[in-house]
Parts: sequence; C-alpha cells; structure tokens
Amino acid sequence: MTGYNGIKLIAVDMDGTFLNDNKTYNRERFLEQFKTLKARGIQFVVASGNQYYKLRSYFEDIDAGDIAYVAENGGYVHDGQRELFVADIATETLVRVYPFLESLQEVTAIICGRNSAYVLHTADPEEVANARNHYQRLELIQGYQDIDDTILKIAIKMSPARHDTVLAGAKETLGDVLVSVTSGHEWIDLIIPGVHKAHGIHLLQEQWHIADHEVAAFGDSGNDLEMLQKAGFSFAMNNANDTVRQVARYSAPGNNEEGVLETIDHILNSHLLSQTT
Repeated sequence: MTGYNGIKLIAVDMDGTFLNDNKTYNRERFLEQFKTLKARGIQFVVASGNQYYKLRSYFEDIDAGDIAYVAENGGYVHDGQRELFVADIATETLVRVYPFLESLQEVTAIICGRNSAYVLHTADPEEVANARNHYQRLELIQGYQDIDDTILKIAIKMSPARHDTVLAGAKETLGDVLVSVTSGHEWIDLIIPGVHKAHGIHLLQEQWHIADHEVAAFGDSGNDLEMLQKAGFSFAMNNANDTVRQVARYSAPGNNEEGVLETIDHILNSHLLSQTT
C-alpha cells in the first residue's frame, strides 16, 4: 500500500470511470476524500470528453477554483482559476469536416465550441436529449454556417453497430488533419493532432511542478490511452476495454463499484502510513 506514496495529482475520466452507469457518484464519500486531498496538497483533475460547463455541474458542492478540468478530450483546459488552453480547429479544416458530417447516415454530430455546443435542428429529438447529458450548453442551429465560435472538437454519436464504419470513414476522409478517437461505444471524437487528455494534464503538471511519476490516472476507453500511458500510476477500470487494460499499469474496481473512490482511499491511506511509520 505504501507504493502509492508520492502521488501529487489524481486525474479521472468521468463516463464509465468516476461516474456509475446512472451518471452519478457517491458525493458524500468523495467530499470527505476531497477535503483530505486538498489538505495534503494533492491536485484533483477531471479529464473528460464532456463539456467544461457540464463537468462543473458535477462538483457544485466544491469551490470552483479547487478543481482543474481537462474538458473536450483536452480541447479545453482550465486550472480552476483561468483558462490554460483552448483548441481551435482551423476554418479550412472545418470546410472539409462539415460535408463529411452531412454525408453520414444515422448519426448525430455535435460541434463543440468554446461557448456552447451545436447540433442541427433536424437531429433526432431523442438524440438531442441524450446529448444534453454531456453538454450543459447546447444550441440548435439551422446549418453549420450559423456557428460563430472557436471550435474545440467534433463529437459524433451513433449506434455501436455503426461505430467501426464511421471511425474508418473519418480516418480515411479527415485523417490528415484530425485524429479520430473512440469516446465510449457510441461516440467518436475528431480532435486536433496532439490535443488529448495527456497534453492537457501536462500543462497542469508544468504549472504545478508535478512529474509523471507523481500522477495517478483512471480511465476506461480509447480517449484515455495517452493519459494512462503518461501517468506513473495508471488504472484501468474493471469495466475498461481490452486496449486500456493493456496500457494501464494497475486495475481498479468497476465504475459501478465506486472503483475510483475505493482506490483514492488506498492512496490516502498510503500517504498516512508513510507519515506515521
């Protein structure tokens, strides 16, 4: 247990990792843990494909300045006090992206901007309602030309049966300008090369002078790979896919078993043991 001593930053994915399948977590337990994390100077970072404003809503009981966010799969980084990084997909890239999105069948495309997310007004109302689970700010638009915002990434929602086909099409059509990553079984994100969760966490590490071997990271799917590869203590949830399991150095109980919170208890107990022995 004392092997966890020295951790100064804990980074958690949300869906399938920190959150259970009902999109909730044990708030009372975490609040007690967070008080201890803060007292010991251990930074807590939320690293997710979700929108910054949505992520903030999960931690309303904690002062906004006490948690850092790597949102939009690294497209938006906020240290709790200020923005550290805002991705900006080039206009010439978007000119190629939008026709590709319009060519897809049976998908819902979410254009993720700095100020809001955007979806066509013709989208299936049920899918729009689903998207609001991930995007606190979501606007219906008549066409992509109506968007006046800095675009951080593109998210595509589809049935699991369509996933591999859409992923292959995105790589073939846009692979020279955007990276296609899996963000759960029904989501694919199109992001700027080099912009991912690990990049965002690295910016925070530089600011706080924290080394890779002092980082613990938790994840379950393809958009967590770079983060897990970089962290000294990388945990694959018990419900993680095989690729994540192969990359992570350790395992944690599943997201429905409070696996992250259980492991945080071990980390905190390890620090306590090292201070009292």
